[in-house]
Amino acid sequence: MKVIAHSPQLISAAEALRLVFLPKWRQHPPCLRKSVALRYQHLNLQHRNYGPRNKASTAAPSNDGPIRDEGIRAPEIQIVGQDNSLQPPASLRGSLASIDRSTQFLMQVGEKVHPRFADAPGPDEGYRDDRPKIPVCKIVDKLSYRQAQIAKAKPKKNPSTLSKEVELNWTIGPHDLEHRLKKMREFLNDGRRVEVVFGKKRRGWMQRKDVTEGKAKGLLEMIRDQAATVEGSKEWKALEGEEGGELRMFFEAKGNKSK
Repeated sequence: MKVIAHSPQLISAAEALRLVFLPKWRQHPPCLRKSVALRYQHLNLQHRNYGPRNKASTAAPSNDGPIRDEGIRAPEIQIVGQDNSLQPPASLRGSLASIDRSTQFLMQVGEKVHPRFADAPGPDEGYRDDRPKIPVCKIVDKLSYRQAQIAKAKPKKNPSTLSKEVELNWTIGPHDLEHRLKKMREFLNDGRRVEVVFGKKRRGWMQRKDVTEGKAKGLLEMIRDQAATVEGSKEWKALEGEEGGELRMFFEAKGNKSK
């Protein structure tokens, strides 16, 4: 009599657990579900260590950046497609082999309940969801990611600190002068630096010969008095130029920059 030896069909320990426990998952109390989930995750970590070891496959996740490539601690992942839909679960190794590692990398952006356990009931009220999870990942272009990080690291300009310019001329009329000084006070109250500019060619330049020294000094003092009505206002830089000609005054109100 011949004895025929049959080779048993090999299945993974995780698959065996799924076949045994998943159909009856709904019948078990939360504490048992948690035990099964933890066992499944433990087997996943064991499964990840199968096969030859090398520097790439044992790389630890970075502490100063996103979880990426071999730092993703799971045998399976789901990749977000170009249309933002989730692709079916695939092995991490196979996914890494399918991308151009010189220009791309896999980045974990979250996790979700593994599709195999999606039909299992969620946790009872007050309990944590212990159903096995699967990492959700994106394929990221290295150059685009690096450029985005550089742009993100650059300090953003605070619009409230940008300088505003108020243009006057030495023979300006009372009504126009009142309007310009009002704008100057508004800018200072908003926390902006203000440059009061005299003598631009397009306005008042040819009239400077009609300005007396006393009138020029009086106009400058009036501007300083109006700026002083704004709390915290001061001249942050000495004026530049000459009275009756081209001249710039520089004001700021530090106490209001947070507005």
